[in-house]
Formats: sequence, structure tokens, C-alpha cells
Amino acid sequence: MIELLKVPSLLTVQDSGRGGYRKLGVPVSGYMDDYSARIANYLVGNPENAPLLEFLPMGPTLRFNASAVFAVAGDVEVRLNGVPVEPWTSYWAKRGDVLEVGALRSGLYGYIAFAGGIKCEPLLGSCSTYAKAGLGRPLKAGDVLNLGYAILTGRDGKRLPEGLWPDYSAQEITVSVVLGPDLEHFTEEGVNTFLSEAYTVTPESDRMGYRLDGKTIEHSEKGAGIVTSPLVPGSVQVPANGKPIVMMRDAQTTGGYAKIGVVISAHLHRLAQLRPGFRVRFKEVTVEEARKELLRKEKTLEAIKLFLEGRLRAYRIKAEEKSFIALAGKV
Repeated sequence: MIELLKVPSLLTVQDSGRGGYRKLGVPVSGYMDDYSARIANYLVGNPENAPLLEFLPMGPTLRFNASAVFAVAGDVEVRLNGVPVEPWTSYWAKRGDVLEVGALRSGLYGYIAFAGGIKCEPLLGSCSTYAKAGLGRPLKAGDVLNLGYAILTGRDGKRLPEGLWPDYSAQEITVSVVLGPDLEHFTEEGVNTFLSEAYTVTPESDRMGYRLDGKTIEHSEKGAGIVTSPLVPGSVQVPANGKPIVMMRDAQTTGGYAKIGVVISAHLHRLAQLRPGFRVRFKEVTVEEARKELLRKEKTLEAIKLFLEGRLRAYRIKAEEKSFIALAGKV
């Protein structure tokens, strides 16, 4: 139902990822920015984990071979049959219509969702692409994608209020980390360096891990090596060169470098959108604080879903009596 005409950069099918297979050495994978991807799905009436397109950093040109409802998430120029349309908004496309998605003006990853989701055969419970293991492949011009079943009436015309659009333009951000579990492999000065310095995302970064450059983090006499232990997205490894590597969605499931901390899951999508050359700082939080941040993020996304479904009144979140816009704008 959709034919890809131009694919100028990395384009893959992603969903929420593969759960329950890390014990077999299979990475989670899935969309790098779950916040934007989930909203894109909400805009077209999909479940949040419906398969969609993830592009980096330029979007594709595609033709609809049947009527469909779509939405683009990202700070990007979008054209339907040459006419500008807005991101963060759902639109009805007719058979023969051509959608052009340009280069992201800020951020690194963008998303295109279609009502009904992209139809695919799940591999280990997910349609997410993990090309290194042959679980799907990057898409190319000429590929044809089928869409799942959707009742299209009333699915177009949804718009996320502009005040809620994620802002990924900052060239330096701060994300929270829970320290550990291998702190005995770092000196006190090394930990202080990690928590006080800004680190730059390098061009060698990818979906597997973000390699950072900056002041060297000092190891203790125990050194950088450890007995291979589990890794999760967000784990911050520090190899012998003292430069941190943050594990991302396609990260391997185990590793032999000491881990100084873990970026909390509520903030990992913000780090994912940081471009090479931009900087990140790390702030220590407790496990309980990390849980509260995740709960706040999930409440915000639930509020956005309810709003787009027309079930949220006056932008208010009942639980905390805070402005919906003010709360969501901080994620």
C-alpha cells in the first residue's frame, strides 16, 4: 500500500522492541525516541507499540497506493503532493498521493506512523529492525510496505498542540543517572569528573551506543575490565581510555567494561536525539527519583493519548492538578 520512492538516509521499521529475549543474547532494539514514536502512533489512532518508520536524519519520499492516514513526528518539513503540511498532525492521503519528508532541523530521529501500523511478520515477537542479526533490514527505494487494517473514518485531523511538541534543539542537555553498579572500579575523582563535566557525542555513535568525548574518567586500581555482566539500554561503560559509552536500544546484552552508572529510562529518549558535536551532562539521582521521573513521563504520555482521543478536559492532569502543557513540556 506504500511504495518508497526515495530513501536518502537510514530508514527502518521499528516498534517498542523485543522483550524477554535478552537472556538469549538478543538486544531490545525498537524506536530510539519512544516519546516521539508513541505520540506519532497516538495521532493516527494506533496502539503505542504499532510498527512505524524511523528515519535518520532525512525522511523518505513515498507514494500511497491506497487511502491511508499518516502523521510525521519531528522538527521537519513535510509536503503532501508538494503542499506543505504540519508535523505532529494526522492527515488523510488518497491513492496516488506523494508524501515528502525532509531533513530534521533539530534532533536526530523522526517517525512516520500510519493508521493500522506497518504490516509485517514479527520476528521474536517484534517487527523492529536489528540488521546486525538479520532481524529485518534497512529499507531502500523500491520497497513496498503493506499497512494493517484500520477504520479510517475520523482518524485524520488530530493535532498535538504546538506547546507540547518536544524540543530537541538544545546543544547541551542534562540527563539523570543512577550510579553503579561497578563504582569500585573508579576513583572518587573519576566519579566527580563524570558528574561535573560535559561530554560531546562523537560521530562514531549509533543505535548500539553513543560514544562520548571529554575529560578522562579515572579508574581505580581495579581497572576498566570486569567479569562480563549484563547490560541494559542506558548503561554507561567506561573502557580503559576513560571515555564513556552510553548503551542505546541496539546494545549488546552483556559487556566486560566497568559501568559507572545508568541513564534513567525516562531520559534516554532525550539523549537519543542529541546530535554528534552536541554535549551531555550527567546528574546523579536515586532509584526512587528515577521511578518518579518514569511515572511522570508515562502520565504525560497517557494524558496526550487521552487528549488526542478527545477524553481529556482543559489540558489538566487530575492526579497532580498541574497544567497539561507545563507538565508535558518538561519531558
